[in-house]
Amino acid sequence: MSEQDRRAPPSRHGWWAVIAGLAFALVALLSVPLSGIAITELVASPRGSVSWLTLFVGVGLTGALFWWLLLIRPRRFTMLRGAIAGVLVAFFSYPVVLTLADLLRRGSLDPETYGSRGSNVLLRTIIAQLSTGFASTLALAAVGILLVVALHRRHPETVRPRDRRGFWRTIPRSAAGLALFLVIALVGAFAVLTLLPLDTESLRANAATSTPAASYDEAVARIEAVRAEEAKLPLNPRCLSSLLTHGQKVERVVVFFHGLTNCPAQAEQLAAKLFALGYNVYLPRIPQHGDADQLSTVLANLTAEQLIAVGNEATDIAQGLGDEVVISGLSAGGIIAGWVGQHRADADQSIAIAPFLSPNLVPGWANHAATALLLNAPNAMVWWDPATRDNPPGMTYAYPRYATHGLAQALRLSIALMDTATARAPLSPRLGILINQADDAVSNVKIEELVLHWQEQGAEVNVVRLPLALELGHDLIDPHQPTGDPNFVYQVLVDMMNGVAPAIPESAQ
Repeated sequence: MSEQDRRAPPSRHGWWAVIAGLAFALVALLSVPLSGIAITELVASPRGSVSWLTLFVGVGLTGALFWWLLLIRPRRFTMLRGAIAGVLVAFFSYPVVLTLADLLRRGSLDPETYGSRGSNVLLRTIIAQLSTGFASTLALAAVGILLVVALHRRHPETVRPRDRRGFWRTIPRSAAGLALFLVIALVGAFAVLTLLPLDTESLRANAATSTPAASYDEAVARIEAVRAEEAKLPLNPRCLSSLLTHGQKVERVVVFFHGLTNCPAQAEQLAAKLFALGYNVYLPRIPQHGDADQLSTVLANLTAEQLIAVGNEATDIAQGLGDEVVISGLSAGGIIAGWVGQHRADADQSIAIAPFLSPNLVPGWANHAATALLLNAPNAMVWWDPATRDNPPGMTYAYPRYATHGLAQALRLSIALMDTATARAPLSPRLGILINQADDAVSNVKIEELVLHWQEQGAEVNVVRLPLALELGHDLIDPHQPTGDPNFVYQVLVDMMNGVAPAIPESAQ
């Protein structure tokens, strides 16, 4: 028998590469619900999010490849090799899965976008691996060991006597060393990032500094002062803080905080609808937003302290604009709305719309580590849509990129909010949360956790869940979003403000 024949694996053993790939992929699928990450698409996402198919195929192909390289090809079916294969599969599956998801997004064939899309995949890979990679490496290492045990039982001839010398002569030392390094590095990185302080105590200490406007005229004067300061900045005219007023204090005033990278123009149509109902409407600009230069990098200077300050300032102003004060906001603005609802009794209602308490890419238990990573790493400007490097048509006022430092500051505030909600009852008498079950940007599991904390503190929370079947995108407010349904969502918000159960289409239930 030739040397090549002796090295070639029997055909019945070769099938174990396929079996191993399927096993790794199935475990990856089963672990998704346990992690708190939501996957909403079965086959492909036009926004480049991971789908069930890309997860299964990416992990399966990576698993089969490493099983063949480390076990089938050298015909060394040891449990240590199985563990090493599992570690490498876990590590390299991240970029493979994210790349597959990116290839299936719209605009994926444009070669001019390869660089920006590759950078996006790399950033998402680093965040996911350093915050949750240790868990997947340990889990798939265990799967690799179990696969070898099953192989030994099915094919006893694959069991070989222990020969330490022969073992180190035949196993690729680089693979063993790499696997060991990855486990130690990922476990260590998670431990360090989890222990790094985020300074949320200072946020809670200055949670609700309050100087409410005593009259309508004072409230308007404060807004004019805000706009005068904004006029000194190079802002898009549509992005200045704006007030729709009936000329006097009315029964209800609604404050709406826009999302990260957007500006008050996001809610112009929502404000017009609310104004037509007789409400005064105030749309404050969150600091570092609204530059006329859409490629500005000032968002990197955003701080959680600024988010708290604009929330308190707007709530103070609202006291002079309406008898009933409704504070609302989307995404990062939803964090502000939740913060005000937690800390301000003079906010008669607080409605957080898809609040950005944690990114969907990161499970809630790794939120601290991911936030610490983004805060301490150099800032990066990341395209929302790296395939087009632009906003949807008509959004000439929003940034097409976000700053990782600004994103981390929003997450820092969300962690402070969650900590406070765990310890104390919210002060706002009426709390509302709008959850979009098709949202692939924020963690709905984390939002449900906030609801649970508030309820455990004795608060009543009006929770409205928009069904997955509606297929709405994260930005539920801006009418230029192709995945939105503003007329429907706006009516849902009005119903929530009025304490009425929103009408959800029967086809979506």
